[in-house]
Amino acid sequence: MRRFAIVALACTSACTIRSERAEVGVYEAPAQASNGGAPSELGPYPASYFLALQLRDFKRYDKTDPTTNPGFDNLNSEKSVVAPLLGADRKPVYQAPKNALPTFGQAYFDQWYRDVPGTNYPVVYPLPIALGPSGLYQYDSQTSGKPDVYLGVARRVFFPLDDGDPYATPFGNQGAVHNQAFTAELHATFVAGTDNVLHVRADDDLYVFVDGQLVIDLGGTHPGTSADFALNSLGLTTGESYPFDLFYAERLGATGELTLETDLVLVSVLSE
Repeated sequence: MRRFAIVALACTSACTIRSERAEVGVYEAPAQASNGGAPSELGPYPASYFLALQLRDFKRYDKTDPTTNPGFDNLNSEKSVVAPLLGADRKPVYQAPKNALPTFGQAYFDQWYRDVPGTNYPVVYPLPIALGPSGLYQYDSQTSGKPDVYLGVARRVFFPLDDGDPYATPFGNQGAVHNQAFTAELHATFVAGTDNVLHVRADDDLYVFVDGQLVIDLGGTHPGTSADFALNSLGLTTGESYPFDLFYAERLGATGELTLETDLVLVSVLSE
């Protein structure tokens, strides 16, 4: 049976995230707010904290290389291929899409969020979350991401595995300006309030599950696309703890975006 461990990443001293393979990052603890009342795993509500994002780096697709995955560096595909309920292993369940867009099938899709030696390379990345101007917790690559002028316009992008960066992998950029073939997986818990909200934006695929139910489906390769969801529509019980699962993929192009904005205090859960 797959086990999960709750990991509180708002610390009182310098923190280290470790993967099964090696130490992957050291960072300073965020300041703690003093207005109290958060779930016991975190103590007082933090002004900022980190979420453990499981990244998997892929090589760009090469039809002569059987270790590559055709979902990466290809045109629009894999849209509406995720079933409405999360699997028992807290992974998305592939379903054949009811559209005319191409799909490469379950075997290739299942590689996106599972370790496959030689095909992907896992890295645990600390995603910084902080209270934004709206009073909601957020990570927004458009304001907090890596500075970039590749397309001739100053912007910020979500490419955490680029050559020369602390989390670069042996696969590297493969001749591109950015390392633009990777997935991200986030598992967390939260305590339900009376009127919780969620806003996301992604380029490319993004799937969000709350209490095991698919609530946001931004599947397929596409420009930055936003979605909102009101959690009270699920009939959650105020004060009860629920699972939150997010899955992301950057598969094409050099305009990676990721935004997560919510009033939830998310507590990371790492698989063991």
